[in-house]
Amino acid sequence: MKVAVYPSAQNYFCAKGFSLIELVITIVVIGIALSALSTSLFSAVGRNADPLWQSKATQLSQAYLDEILSMRYQEDSLLGGGIVGTCVIGGPEEGVGNRSSFDDVDDYNGLVETADFLDTTTSSNYAGYTVSIVVTCVGPTNISVNDSKLIAVTITSPTNQSIVFSVLRADI
Repeated sequence: MKVAVYPSAQNYFCAKGFSLIELVITIVVIGIALSALSTSLFSAVGRNADPLWQSKATQLSQAYLDEILSMRYQEDSLLGGGIVGTCVIGGPEEGVGNRSSFDDVDDYNGLVETADFLDTTTSSNYAGYTVSIVVTCVGPTNISVNDSKLIAVTITSPTNQSIVFSVLRADI
């Protein structure tokens, strides 16, 4: 016959307890783990608006690029199109800084403004965004033949982060 012997309640709890040193070590380890976790969470929270401003910057750049690409290649371009031959960056001929008077691509060169629609009666959701545009003559493979214009639109967010959008406009 087998007899099971169980430890008394008093011996059981005394043998299985934690010492003060074990408790202190546990608290320190948990504290380090929680601080690392909270640091990663706070950095992620700080970047959670990035997709929003990047999306708004993309939409804004598309609006500006659509406006620019709808213009003539340069001042001496034929209205129906046609090859001019030599790329020239002349800047705005009239109405410097007045986008409503721009009539060709190079008029936008050097434009720096707060984001706004050409139709100023439309309310803008781009408060704090800055747009700067640079137009340069380049060849399609950046060789000495300059028969295209590189249009670089830089959108700067209210948090001072910038994205550059570029497009080539060919002389055709």
